[in-house]
Amino acid sequence: MILFAVSRDYPDPTPSLEALLQALRSLGAEAGHRIWTETPIEAFAAADLVLPLCCWDYHADPQRFAAWIDALARRGTRLVNDAAVLRWNLRKTYLLEMAATGLAVPKTVHLPHVNVEAIAAGMRREGWDSAILKPVSGQSGYGVQKLDLDNRSTWRLDGHGGEALLQEFQSDIGALGETTLTFIDGEFSHAVRRRLKPGEWRANLQFGATPEAFDPSPEVVAAARLYLGAAPRPPVYARVDGLARADGFMLMELELIEPYLYFEFVPGRAERLARALISRL
Repeated sequence: MILFAVSRDYPDPTPSLEALLQALRSLGAEAGHRIWTETPIEAFAAADLVLPLCCWDYHADPQRFAAWIDALARRGTRLVNDAAVLRWNLRKTYLLEMAATGLAVPKTVHLPHVNVEAIAAGMRREGWDSAILKPVSGQSGYGVQKLDLDNRSTWRLDGHGGEALLQEFQSDIGALGETTLTFIDGEFSHAVRRRLKPGEWRANLQFGATPEAFDPSPEVVAAARLYLGAAPRPPVYARVDGLARADGFMLMELELIEPYLYFEFVPGRAERLARALISRL
C-alpha cells in the first residue's frame, strides 16, 4: 500500500493527486490517502510507502509535523521523500546553506528573535527599503509579509514562533511570475508558470496566482537542477520554484515536502512518479 497523507481542510484528492492515484492503480499498485492528524500512526506505519504530499496544514504546528515524521521513522516506515530530507526542508534556513555554497537565492537574514527593532535594524544594515518576512517553517504563503521600512508603525509580527527569515524583496516577481519545475528522481518532468494577480507579490493560488503550462529553456532546467544537490539525500520528487530572469535563475523555495505537482497540466507525467514509487516497493 502506498499511502498519501492529506490535511483535514483538504481531505479529498486534488486533481494532481487524483492523476497520481490513477497512475499507480493502472500499474497495479494499491494506493490511498488518509488525514495525517486524525489517523493513528500505526495505520501509516503499516503502509509500504508514505508520502506527505498533501499535508497542507503543517504550518499550523510544525513541531507536531516533525514529531509525526520522527514517529514514522522510528517505526521503520519508508517515507518519500526520505525523513532526513523532510526534516531538512521543514526549516527554510536551508536557503542560508545554499547561499553559502554560491547558489542564487534572495539575500536572506535569520532573525532568532522577531521584533520591530531587529527587523528595522536588519533592513537598514542591508540597505533594503522593502523586505519579506516569513516563518522559518511555513507553506503556501501563510504568515508571509511584505514590510516597508517607512511604514514600520503598521507592522504586525504575530505568528513567527520567536524567529523568522527576512529576505530582500524581489521587485520583478510581479512581471516575471514564478516558474515551478518538477523533477522526478533528479530528472526534469514538467514546468508551470504562476502568473501573479495584478498588484500582488505572492505567487500562491490563494492570493490569485494563475498557473499555466510552461516550457522552460534548457538553461533554466539545468540551473534549477543544481539546487537538488543541496538536499541531504536525493529527493524522489521535488519542485523548484524561482524567478527565470534573462541573466539566470534564482530560487525562491525548494519544495520537497508537500508541493502541488500540477500533474493535471501534463497528461502522462504522473506515471513517472508512479513508476518511481513502485520501484521502491
